[in-house]
Amino acid sequence: MKQFLVISYDITDNKNRLKVMKALEDYGKRVQYSVFECILTRRQVEQLQNRLKKHVGKLD
Repeated sequence: MKQFLVISYDITDNKNRLKVMKALEDYGKRVQYSVFECILTRRQVEQLQNRLKKHVGKLD
């Protein structure tokens, strides 16, 4: 079953922000500068989470 997700971010580091943006573009549609809408399966959510974990830290 697919689920609708709205994902937003506020990342200060340019390198990490760009990598997060590119990952999200692979899975969803940008609706604002740092907001994406995605319709994903559970497996796709897990894959996206794994990609994002590398670039999102506690200080971001």
